[in-house]
Amino acid sequence: MIKNKMKIITLYRLISWVVLILFFLMLISANIQAAQEYVASSSYSKTAKNTQIVNLPQNALSREAFLFLSAFGFFNTVEKAKINPSDILSKEEALSVILNSVGKQQDAFVRAEKLELKRPSGQKLVKPYNYLYLGYIQLAYDMKILSKKEYQDAISQVQPSEKEHEKMTQQLIKKNDDTIAKAVYEGRPYSYDDLIFVRSAPATRQEVCLWVVKAFKIPFIYENLAKTYPDYDRIDSKFLSSINTLLKNGALVGRSDGYLHPDDYITYEELAFILGSLKPNILSANGLKEVKLEVKDIQKFSSGKTILVCEDESGNSINITVNPGKQDFGVIANGNFLSSSYLQKGDYVAFYVNGKNEVVLASILQRPGQENIKGVISRIDAKKMIFSVKLPDGKVYNLSLSPKATIYDSNSGKNLNFSELNVGNLVQVKVQKDRADAITLLSLDSPEIERVQGIISRITKDRIVLSQNGQLTEYLLSPDTVYIDKGDFSRVLIKNDFYEGMKVLAGTACGYVQYLSTTYDEKSEDIVSGILHEVDSNLGYLEIYNQQGEKKSYRFSKKLGLKVKKDGQNASLDSLLPGDVVFLYFSGDFVRTVTASSNLQQKVAKIENVVRSLASGLPQKIIVNIDGRIYGPYEINDNVDIVKNGISAALKDIMPGQYVKLTGSFFGNSAYIRRIEISGNEYVKNIYIAKGTVNGNALYLSDIQILRNNAFEPLYTWLSFQIPSDLKFILDGSSLAPLSKLQNLPVVVVTKERFSQEVLDTIVAISRGSFTKIQGEVSMTSSNSVVISGNRYSIGNKTYTVANGLLIPASFKVGDEIIGIASQGSLVLAKQQEGISKPIFVRGQVQDISELEYITVKDYVYLDGQRGWQYVPSKLTLFYDTQTVMCDVYGLGSPKEILNLKNKSVYIIHNGKYANVIIDTSFGGYIVTGVVGKDMKILNAQYNDMMTQTWNRIDKSFVLDTTQAVLIDAGGNLTAQMPQFGDRVLLLVPQSSFDISKSVLTPSIVLVNY
Repeated sequence: MIKNKMKIITLYRLISWVVLILFFLMLISANIQAAQEYVASSSYSKTAKNTQIVNLPQNALSREAFLFLSAFGFFNTVEKAKINPSDILSKEEALSVILNSVGKQQDAFVRAEKLELKRPSGQKLVKPYNYLYLGYIQLAYDMKILSKKEYQDAISQVQPSEKEHEKMTQQLIKKNDDTIAKAVYEGRPYSYDDLIFVRSAPATRQEVCLWVVKAFKIPFIYENLAKTYPDYDRIDSKFLSSINTLLKNGALVGRSDGYLHPDDYITYEELAFILGSLKPNILSANGLKEVKLEVKDIQKFSSGKTILVCEDESGNSINITVNPGKQDFGVIANGNFLSSSYLQKGDYVAFYVNGKNEVVLASILQRPGQENIKGVISRIDAKKMIFSVKLPDGKVYNLSLSPKATIYDSNSGKNLNFSELNVGNLVQVKVQKDRADAITLLSLDSPEIERVQGIISRITKDRIVLSQNGQLTEYLLSPDTVYIDKGDFSRVLIKNDFYEGMKVLAGTACGYVQYLSTTYDEKSEDIVSGILHEVDSNLGYLEIYNQQGEKKSYRFSKKLGLKVKKDGQNASLDSLLPGDVVFLYFSGDFVRTVTASSNLQQKVAKIENVVRSLASGLPQKIIVNIDGRIYGPYEINDNVDIVKNGISAALKDIMPGQYVKLTGSFFGNSAYIRRIEISGNEYVKNIYIAKGTVNGNALYLSDIQILRNNAFEPLYTWLSFQIPSDLKFILDGSSLAPLSKLQNLPVVVVTKERFSQEVLDTIVAISRGSFTKIQGEVSMTSSNSVVISGNRYSIGNKTYTVANGLLIPASFKVGDEIIGIASQGSLVLAKQQEGISKPIFVRGQVQDISELEYITVKDYVYLDGQRGWQYVPSKLTLFYDTQTVMCDVYGLGSPKEILNLKNKSVYIIHNGKYANVIIDTSFGGYIVTGVVGKDMKILNAQYNDMMTQTWNRIDKSFVLDTTQAVLIDAGGNLTAQMPQFGDRVLLLVPQSSFDISKSVLTPSIVLVNY
């Protein structure tokens, strides 16, 4: 019984041990299954190499997206050594990046190889990437991203020569631009389906939206969010659903000005922002998953192998094995691409894992519970690596610095060391409990900075007291407080430049001054400009001639110093020279900053009058006519270099009525003249073919044609001239014929300018037949003949040439392109064709403008008398100076306002190099031409149709209303004189005023005989 009982107990113990052993085995098995294993990928070196082609943007979101996309090689197909965030992408480049992001890179390569194999032998493309892009285009068509028409357009744009391909691309872009321009300036919508799909042309923002939505197969959102943007009407209906879809999920945002700019070219930074917002879609398309883990431990072995012991949110353990040099992965952290060795215990990380359980990339995440704070550093201990941040509400955070924290300065764009921080710095800090994981010094333009204006009541080493309407407020200064002039951070001052009683603008945050600036509204004039006459560094004054020709002196403080910038470069006081055009910037009563320009210009002028010394009788001042406007008196002296007919001359050779070329600095009625070149002749004003009649001392012309714009144009009027005593008159080749014989005969009349009047120079008449107009290239010359366009014409001492504006005896050389007039096989007159035979009239958006130096406009249109507005998608840069007339906008005395022309649309009349007139008025998209009749009626009116590029007659007359118009004469000058009976006018009428059903036309611009 006892034995049996013992056996039962032993059996029971045995079973218990077996159960315990099985239980422990089950635990061990469970633990083994819970610890999932990942290994690092073997493609780290390739991934790291991909990120080297990218210049990273400053925007944090775009920067992270750039690193993410480049690490996976999605940018590789653009074949660029460096990608700049602001660069634009062609359509084929944008498609390749998008399709790479969808994981279709290999599919595109296979299609490219098939297309290349079909090409006949010997016709391989010059650039390998050309055929790769065709693979992406084929793939985009197969995926229904591109339409059949777009696909056919793109595939047809393949040429064996790189140069032919580029030429063809430019021609197609120009054709599209013309189509768009016609629609834009007619005020009607245009469709992208009307355009040729040019694969090498820049991709637009709205196109990319469609491609992204279709490539990732994102369900369309039909809520019309785009309607809230000011430029909603610029969105093509083809792209509207895609734009709304990306707006809804936050992948698309407007540009910094609050506009969508749907038709603008897309930049790499903008594309990266869109794709970066679609990270889950990219991971899914590329067979990747995102696993978020906390690094609990890092085990390093002597062999170099490292195991990252991680844990997910459910507490499951996951081990990641890294073999540096063989198996590794990149880490995106704080806007940088680093190796896995950067990871530390406690990091919260997103690991991107492929189907083989390989980690190919990782990104350090902001842990739940982490927060961003903005405030001012109020205490700092560089040794203990601790600091305090004071928030605007008074709350203070006491923080320790994480050993791997990054410190970034938004002002300089550089990373800093902790020792470089100072009390008073305005910062944004990424905080985890009491630890700072990242510090960013905020920009001095940050909205967190409050602008306070006041008068300095007291300023000490570390404090400043400002009086604001009698209220005293104390602020703290720091070692990093920035001192500037006129709110411009490029004009740096020092603390000693600020003194009690001075009015200042302080940028403050949390009781600390971030920057201290002088203000514009001081006791003295804000900005004074003129031509420098003298600088005295000992007595501390500058003497200038202002725009009115008056001499003025201004003081500067030797103690406070004077900042000088000349020709765009920082310079010293010694670099300022008489004749420099200068702008003086004040602080209080003192000049604090001088910007100067050497500004040497050449002006063709006519001397209207000479002021002479009573003692010597030599010229002291000259009054000149430049482009019809009177300037001066300008001072001249023995230091002026005077040249006449290429030979050195003297002051006594200066006479009224002379045409001269002046070299020097010009500023309204002030000038510093260095050189005067006297012309031995007077410039040709006009050339006419007409019927001529002499009556007494006057010549009357009818049936007139005028040589203008490289062609003879009819003048719908008659002209009369007083006959001068030095007139050259030739009748049937004889210069002895009396003028009285000139009765209703064909004449060629050359006029010149004399004392600002158009006067007769030469009349050539024939008694039989008519004159012949000829135009072409000179192919052969001899002493008595010339061959033009295959026809030989005799020349003699009665044959004249217009060269450089002067009338001279016949002078030709092979290759000259000329316009001439012949009579019975003899050449009478020839004028060389000019690229610009009169001022050119353009309108465009001001892209850039510099003080009295240059103005650049983009997307401009120029006025063609035959074809109307012609659109040019490029930019145009012109010089301008004080001789440039600013109409209906700003005065020259306010350079700040001139600079405000940026981003405005203006008209410019120019001569190919200089802007003569700049006009700001509403855009006259409609062009009407006609002749002025009685009571300001416009007869024979026609308007330009941009679609057909034709003029269409209007079967009625209009009354011209010029109350809101700018008047411009034939020379391209502003005029106050109303159009006269018989004048041909070109009217630029805004869309809002163009209504041919009404009897009155109200143009914004009237061009008279232009």
